[in-house]
Amino acid sequence: MITFQSDFRTSTIIVLARDFEKEVIGAETYLFEDVVDVFVAEARACERAILFAVEMGFGCLLVEGDSLSIIKKLKTKGEDRSILRPIIHHIRTLNFLFLKMYLTFLFPRLVNGAAHTLTLEGRRQISGILVDRVPESIRTVVENDWMAWNQNHQDSF
Repeated sequence: MITFQSDFRTSTIIVLARDFEKEVIGAETYLFEDVVDVFVAEARACERAILFAVEMGFGCLLVEGDSLSIIKKLKTKGEDRSILRPIIHHIRTLNFLFLKMYLTFLFPRLVNGAAHTLTLEGRRQISGILVDRVPESIRTVVENDWMAWNQNHQDSF
C-alpha cells in the first residue's frame, strides 16, 4: 500500500510479507521523497516489496498489488517507454533472483486494514524492516483482513 501526498511530493510505502499460511512474517515502511506522481509511487512500492523479499531471502514470491497499470507493465514482454522505464527495468531484473515470481492484481482492494494500520504505526516512528517484531496491532488486523477476504470470495472457490 502507498500513501501519496502530491503537495509534499512524498510517498510512504507499506510492505507486508506473509508466509504460505498467510501469517505475517515481516513488514516494512519506507518513505520516498521527491515523488512526481502516484504512478511513480506505485512502481516504487512494487520495487520496494520485491527488494524486501530479496532481503528476507525468499525463493518464490507472490506480489499482490492494486495498481493495474503497474502489473500490466511488468507482465508485458516489450520495453517500457514511459517515465517508469528505469523502475520497471529494475523490477524485471530482480525477477531473476527468484525461482518464481507471480504478479497478481487485486481488484477491488477490499481488505487493506493491515496496510492502513502499518501506515499509522509508521507515522509513530516505526519504520524500516520489522521481522519477528511485527506489532501485534498489525498481526490482528491482518487476520481480520484475511477473514474478510475469505468471506467476500467464498463463492469464488
